[in-house]
Amino acid sequence: MDAAAPIQRVLVGYGSESGNARALAHRLGAFPALQRHAPQVLPFNDIDVATLGAGDVLLALSSSFGDGEPPANGERFAEALRQCPALPGLRYAVFGLGDTGYPQFCGFSKTLDRLLGDCQAQPIMQRVDADGGYAHFFEQWAPVLGDVLDGNPSAGRDLCLQVTAYAEDNAFAAPIIARRRLNARDPAAWHLELDLRGSGIAYRAGDTLHVVAPNDPSLLQALARWYGQSEAVDLLRHKELRLLGKSLLRELVRLGGSEPLKDLLRSSQRQALAAYLHGADLLDVLNDHASPDRVPLERLAPLLSPCLPRAYSIASAAESAEAALCIREVRYTRTGRERRGTATGWLLEGDGSARVYCRSNPGFHLPRDPHAPLLMVGSGTGIAPLMGLLRELDAAGQQREVHLVFGEKHRDHDYLYQQQLEAWRADGRLQGLHTAFSRDGTAKYYVQHALAEQADTVRNLLQHGAHVYLCGNKQHLGVAVQDAINTIMPAQEGGVRTWDTLQAEGRLHRELY
Repeated sequence: MDAAAPIQRVLVGYGSESGNARALAHRLGAFPALQRHAPQVLPFNDIDVATLGAGDVLLALSSSFGDGEPPANGERFAEALRQCPALPGLRYAVFGLGDTGYPQFCGFSKTLDRLLGDCQAQPIMQRVDADGGYAHFFEQWAPVLGDVLDGNPSAGRDLCLQVTAYAEDNAFAAPIIARRRLNARDPAAWHLELDLRGSGIAYRAGDTLHVVAPNDPSLLQALARWYGQSEAVDLLRHKELRLLGKSLLRELVRLGGSEPLKDLLRSSQRQALAAYLHGADLLDVLNDHASPDRVPLERLAPLLSPCLPRAYSIASAAESAEAALCIREVRYTRTGRERRGTATGWLLEGDGSARVYCRSNPGFHLPRDPHAPLLMVGSGTGIAPLMGLLRELDAAGQQREVHLVFGEKHRDHDYLYQQQLEAWRADGRLQGLHTAFSRDGTAKYYVQHALAEQADTVRNLLQHGAHVYLCGNKQHLGVAVQDAINTIMPAQEGGVRTWDTLQAEGRLHRELY
């Protein structure tokens, strides 16, 4: 069939459960480059498969229901394709929306692509497999699609927009290509860069990179010695040994009979339990509250969850072939044993690579309005996703008013990314750079104090529709910044607080840990 044959009809079909694919289909139907073809936008079930043929172009945008099933408004359409012997002359393109958390990522849109191919329809673009960052893919895909429909069939030949569904059990081995210490005093903060080339991983600034790290060999050996069984190393190698949940602790009480641990699990002892578990691992709990005969290895192993991945905000822009992280080194001694963070220890001292996968975090992406001002507030390594957003703005050449408030302990020792931030401030890409170094003066000075000092600027930003981005320690940052904003901007008519208004309008973006 001639891929450049005259187009008689363009159908924009969609299958949608939550409304994302429907909204995207209507956006495509209104796309200027398609208007000469007078596209019709229809749910899949309203398209008569029997009428499809030569001269038709089907642009199919669809999510998947559950683990790869068709949305309700696409079920009949899919079944009709299965029953259809052939659709020669039909041209099509598939844009799939999915969730990489499901094993059958973009399962229905992949099925749709296969069914159309089985019917002898001809694809005019490579299939798109998008996750939560689908809008970014759409912005690249739609203009190229317009070129293809305007008679340039080769325009989209090399455009490959497909997210690979990596997860804990099939993470990508990313070489660590750079490690750079960012501060002069402990605890150390590090800038890391991981090479994602060849992975198919696509991300946006604000997304998270999950690290699947192996357990510390010295901890595994110590557990083997505690049990007097060398096989403990293999049994526990892939088990979570640091993040211990209440259900596990309750089972240890049931097996070991520890009254002190039982008391710690009472709801009234929540803070005491958190203090006890802070920095503790499984061996600490076993030493304190169990014995090998009361909690045998073969009973313990099934109680432990698989080793949990550790999530880090990405500190780089999507245009980069690398993913940058800003991490705090975890290293301390407890009960005579030196401890390292499960993931940070491996990232800083491992074999030079890390098993990783990415998850979209659309709640922390840049606002769609390219003119909306931004107020960013970060403390410590909470600067990471803010650096990613700033780098994305820089790469895109976007001109918007951006102010950053950054907090740490000492200017001389803890000013993370100082050179880059001050360069952005000097050339005008960062209109405001406000710092709060809490230990430099006689009185503590935090980001909320810096916000109060810049009250006029903050008020002006918020009155002009600014989006607020907040990242850092939940305990120390969240409420303090909320109170500062509400003080700077008095309650609106009816007593509605500014913070609540920002949240209701989608202008508040938080990444607190």
